[in-house]
Amino acid sequence: MQTLLYRSALIALKAGEIALRYYGGREYTLKEDSSPLTQADLESNAYILEHLALIAPYKICSEEAVLDYEERKSLEYYWLIDPLDGTKDFIAQNGGWTINIALIYKKRPILGVVYAPCFNELYIALQGLGAFSFDSVLLKRSNPTLQWLKEHKQKLNGERKIQDSQLIACDSMFHSTQETLEFLKKYDLKAYKCGSSLKVCTLAKGEADIYPRFNGTSEWDMAACDIILQESGGVIIDKQTKKPLEYNKSSIKNNHFIAFAKSQIGQAIYRDFLR
Repeated sequence: MQTLLYRSALIALKAGEIALRYYGGREYTLKEDSSPLTQADLESNAYILEHLALIAPYKICSEEAVLDYEERKSLEYYWLIDPLDGTKDFIAQNGGWTINIALIYKKRPILGVVYAPCFNELYIALQGLGAFSFDSVLLKRSNPTLQWLKEHKQKLNGERKIQDSQLIACDSMFHSTQETLEFLKKYDLKAYKCGSSLKVCTLAKGEADIYPRFNGTSEWDMAACDIILQESGGVIIDKQTKKPLEYNKSSIKNNHFIAFAKSQIGQAIYRDFLR
């Protein structure tokens, strides 16, 4: 599984290169749900599907090639990917988009890769091994190989890096809600806006404390960053079930949730949310 983690990370890095060829363009179409679709989404998707099939025998469910529930409901393992998470961020050219690759085992992610090409940020995690990031400067200067990734990873422990008495809450650039704003005000939280699955990764690396999401997400949006947060000591809690998010559901849509960094587990907001 460790080798599979690093190989899927290399696939994400290459998919990011492909997407960057289209970065700065304004052309897109709208899908049935009115979300935007770019050529970068499609070409990143094609590359990931082709190359994941070469490294493991698992079926693949992607935002751009959805695996029907009847095909995946009895699968023990399958890949769950978002070939370009944050297409609105991509079009807006704010850098906050990612390539997400996760491996699902019995309704939970056990392997995750999140790559933000514009920021040279790569995050990886494997259940039981931990969550890791890579120095953005080294990543930019290097031509990463399997061995390079193994030697240069930095462990994420979820410990808070910013010494501020006011808690920091991640919020979406494009999908915030009135409920979210009221939540931030209720708990006197300082908002930090960023895109895609980077919000959860920000919790994993100790630069924010909480991420309330009271708007729609899909399973492929969250799976990769979910295991990264989990392996850093944090958790994403479903607002309805009060349990960690579950995957491989009949509906690909997630319930609303709150993601908690390691430092917030057991604290006041966490306790309130579980009541």
